[in-house]
Amino acid sequence: MGRWIIRVYVSLMVFWILMFCCGVFLIRVARLLLKAGFPLLLQWVHVHSLIAMLLLGMAAGQIVVGSNFTGRGWFRSKSRLTYEGFKLEKIKPWTWILVSPVFLLGVIGWVFEKSELGVLSNITPVGFYHDVLIPNCSLSSWKNYQLYPFCGVQLIFVGIWMASIGYSLAPLVRRHGSRLLRIMRNAHEVSTSVEESQKSLMKEKTE
Repeated sequence: MGRWIIRVYVSLMVFWILMFCCGVFLIRVARLLLKAGFPLLLQWVHVHSLIAMLLLGMAAGQIVVGSNFTGRGWFRSKSRLTYEGFKLEKIKPWTWILVSPVFLLGVIGWVFEKSELGVLSNITPVGFYHDVLIPNCSLSSWKNYQLYPFCGVQLIFVGIWMASIGYSLAPLVRRHGSRLLRIMRNAHEVSTSVEESQKSLMKEKTE
């Protein structure tokens, strides 16, 4: 049990670190494009924050966190056998479940916000969908989320959960992407060999 707790803890830490690095990279690129006169990326991320977080998590999950990445041979058990690492790639597809408590905190925060405002009648699936999942945050700036509490809930709680979904789907995307690239490369090699054989036949006929 203790070993699983350590594995889950390390898996979550790696997820946060990779997300932070990818997020910093995305913000730097968006700001550089803004200075160059191309604000579309920053505007798109601002308006479609949940989709951006999903894609960001998917990009972070493309990094393979194998045994060499997480400490193969760093620990030794009582039997003096080398510890084989945390095997985080096997836990990665279940990251969205591990991060689900963050999403539940967002839901609880939304319910408390409604209760403080005295509008408990709006606690419906439709209200939850419009207030938490897709609130209109296009008119608010990054620094004014305190004026738009539902946008803050979306970015912090729902956004992190969406990023964990993208992170969990990353191995599947990488596997199918590599398979597609392999099929395309084989098709290109076959077409090239056919063209070369046709050229050789034409050359033999002309000779």
